[in-house]
Amino acid sequence: MMKSDQLEILISRFSKWADSASEFVAALLSDDVDQKEMISDRLEIFTHRFAKWTGSASGFVAALLSILVLFVAGLIYGFSQDWERGLSIYIGVITFLMVFLIQRGQNKELSILQVKLNELIAVTKHADNRLINVEDLTEKEISAVQEIHHKIGEEDS
Repeated sequence: MMKSDQLEILISRFSKWADSASEFVAALLSDDVDQKEMISDRLEIFTHRFAKWTGSASGFVAALLSILVLFVAGLIYGFSQDWERGLSIYIGVITFLMVFLIQRGQNKELSILQVKLNELIAVTKHADNRLINVEDLTEKEISAVQEIHHKIGEEDS
């Protein structure tokens, strides 16, 4: 296959990807609530499955294999500057995406924990119901609540 044919194939594939990406961005920016919810639901499912996979043994094996492939490529290319540049880009992209994936997981777990705590506060007879939705307070307000509970703890001792 000639270089011009390869270039045309590459341009065609990139064009299809760019069209898909622009449709995705247009859907996010549109006023169509149903379409936004559908995209949000799909992203939720994808990120949940991907986070579950990355935390599994097969995710670890895939990461290990990618390291081995990069090492072999380094041997082939003599650990050149181009290889180092490619490695840096690969590591940067993976790290960037994983940070967002980890943050998403932590946000979801924190929300779940908060709902459970709110339920416990709501059903406890002598609990201070003002603590429900305490996560909406500012840091200064939270510090004031902590001081109050610290004083209560000292009185009980």
